[in-house]
Amino acid sequence: MTRRLAIRLGIPLVVVAFCAGAVSAVLAQETAPGAAGPGIAENESPPRIVAMAPAAGATDVDPATREIVVTFDRDMAPGFSWTGGGPDYPPIPENQRPYWRDVRTAVLPVSLAAGRYYRVGINSKSYRNFHSAAGVPARPAAVYFTTRGASPELEAQVYKPVVTDMRPANGATAVDPRTTELRVTFSVPMGGGFSWTGGGEEYPPIPEGQGPAWMADGHTCILPVRLEPNRQYRLGLNSPSHRNFQSAAGVPLDPILYTFRTGP
Repeated sequence: MTRRLAIRLGIPLVVVAFCAGAVSAVLAQETAPGAAGPGIAENESPPRIVAMAPAAGATDVDPATREIVVTFDRDMAPGFSWTGGGPDYPPIPENQRPYWRDVRTAVLPVSLAAGRYYRVGINSKSYRNFHSAAGVPARPAAVYFTTRGASPELEAQVYKPVVTDMRPANGATAVDPRTTELRVTFSVPMGGGFSWTGGGEEYPPIPEGQGPAWMADGHTCILPVRLEPNRQYRLGLNSPSHRNFQSAAGVPLDPILYTFRTGP
């Protein structure tokens, strides 16, 4: 687990995050020496992905598909970081390698099989070679899909996790200030990582020596907290740059704002 402090608009940002499992396969190419590198254009927003083929969450993809194609909203530097690993990462045909079709379109050659689930990451916290020509890295993302002939169980892996229960409830008022933990339950088994995000006075303190934990069923994450009476609290589950709440299949939770207020 990592607890990091950053400064955003003068407000301390607290991120309690853990990524379950290390990246075991990375296809990365850095920008050539002398070209723009990450961190050069501080005022530029991160590049956005405007198209994926296959689309993230697609099912019934033709196993004869030979490329994963990602298009960005601006001109990019020539580096790349295709990340992932294990049996869900598609093999690359012999003597082929990733390339750029043009300055906005990256291509990963693949060899797919029928009836399979695949997932490929685009950048990660450690590998950020997908960055704009001005040097701003794209936020981590992923393309995930099943090929034609996949079982219903495999197809279910492309579904995004959703929150099915929060305790205290999201938006609750008059929460008992003696509450010692927040519990969030998800619709599918999760991967074991987490990103509790937020900052400032409304972020609930975590007792010294404690940290988030998952229940054995993999559906419920618990955050130990120390609350005070008559206080408003605000935190997040995931954010655009911290996405460790993911299903066991690697599909991230869409960011959620979690707020509640304690009573006297």
